[in-house]
Amino acid sequence: MDLYWVTALLYFIATVFYMSHIWTDSRTGSRVGFYTVVLGTIVQSVSIVALYLKGDTLAGGLDTTLYLFALSITIVFIGSQLIFNAPLLGAFVSPLAFIMTLPHVILPQGIIEHESSLSNPWILIHIVLILLGEALFTVAFISGLMYLFQEQRIKSKRVGSLLQKFPSLTTLDKINHVCLIIGFPLITVGLALGLLLAKEIWGDAWVWGQKETWSLVTWLLYAVLIHGRLASGWKGRKAAFGAVLGFGIILFTLFVIGFLAPGRHDFLG
Repeated sequence: MDLYWVTALLYFIATVFYMSHIWTDSRTGSRVGFYTVVLGTIVQSVSIVALYLKGDTLAGGLDTTLYLFALSITIVFIGSQLIFNAPLLGAFVSPLAFIMTLPHVILPQGIIEHESSLSNPWILIHIVLILLGEALFTVAFISGLMYLFQEQRIKSKRVGSLLQKFPSLTTLDKINHVCLIIGFPLITVGLALGLLLAKEIWGDAWVWGQKETWSLVTWLLYAVLIHGRLASGWKGRKAAFGAVLGFGIILFTLFVIGFLAPGRHDFLG
């Protein structure tokens, strides 16, 4: 069994333990789930280093891009858990990481084309910065979704045992805030580096392709969210809804636009 299968298996086991935490009163499930995610992240990191040392292209196709994205999300989750101690986030992160590792694990080698130009180390840095930023936005999305759900249940006075396992609304809002504050600069630097590399590789720093345009729309939306948080004091429901909307646009750009209007940033093979 190679490291890729071990990684997927560990994330699956973590998912099972986090689900047990949801349906039982024991906190053992969340603790074991967290340590399993940590172990999975370590194994996945080793597998990516091994892939790089073999000379294979990283993030050159949808399978490896999602594999890297899964690692980015688990790293962000581990950091958020250490800072905010919000174990229920793991019930969303671990199955997401498991699903994202599957294409790299189960698809036959060569079924997805890997663009050779992406072996440039600066392009890899560009992609990693983008993926880390989007991983932070993913955790912001999850915390925003949990915030909106919990607030709605409290307002309707339907507070059950499940809600007692949720982080407080204040904690969820802080997670949202920190993820946006850190994620936005990473995305910005990643996009700026991408413009410089595009100029060097293709001769044009910017073309108004569908994916480039929607990436700009996403950046502008998060810029508005950051401005609202820092300058206008946005918090709570408004900030949570913005995080959910922004992540929806990220998914639309990555998958819908990627399929319908492939171009320079087509990682779908």
